[in-house]
Amino acid sequence: MLKKFNFLRGSQNKWEVEVSETHGFRHLYLGSRTIQSSMKISDPFSLVLDYTQAMIAFMLFDDRIRRVACIGLGGGSIPKFLWKYLPEINVCVVENSLQVINVARQLFALPSDDERLSVMHGDGMVWINDVHQYDVIMLDAFDGAGVPDGFTEEIFIQKVKRCLTHRGIYIQNLWSNDPLLKSRINQIESHFEQIVLIPTPKGGNIVAIAFCKMPAADKLSQIDQRAKILKRHLGIDFDAILSKIRSFQSTQTKKLLI
Repeated sequence: MLKKFNFLRGSQNKWEVEVSETHGFRHLYLGSRTIQSSMKISDPFSLVLDYTQAMIAFMLFDDRIRRVACIGLGGGSIPKFLWKYLPEINVCVVENSLQVINVARQLFALPSDDERLSVMHGDGMVWINDVHQYDVIMLDAFDGAGVPDGFTEEIFIQKVKRCLTHRGIYIQNLWSNDPLLKSRINQIESHFEQIVLIPTPKGGNIVAIAFCKMPAADKLSQIDQRAKILKRHLGIDFDAILSKIRSFQSTQTKKLLI
């Protein structure tokens, strides 16, 4: 049975926020029929969509992550997962739609702000000008037309890198059918020492994970073992994610994993 919540439209936005509920799942839409976020109602802190699982694959490469910033909130799947299951990590989220923040709080079980989670209403392109020293910065900002203007510009990537620690990681969710996909990947790759790409099983998304510095050799040599440990601890199939990375990197000039 399909249950559809009322449309919400913010005066500062040209797109609508819509929430639907069916078969025990709740879905968020932002100005299009593409699902932006999903939540299992009986398990609200789990990661339902494949691309969200791929975006937390940074844990395979570095176990010292303590500060994560997310540009774009959606239903809050990744921030609330990190808040729930990885208490050593502090999460800051920047979202330019107050309506999206309210929906995430009211309908997607996003926790209230505390000492480990901070959700702010603001423009990520402005926020990036005045912050620094994050271990991980994630970009998952979409509206009804795609990635908002500004986040695809060269200067934004440069600012992101300046805000990362020496061994920081930048993660971006990309559309696989974007006609500019190759140039977007090349743009990220040009600013970072190494990059891995993770395609989702259904082919809708490709997650780019870019490293300021090559991951430590000892971490890479133990990555299969770490994948199994994380899988047991978090219930996410990191073995499958590693397999996707290895398969996809055959198309890349620089290969990270053997």
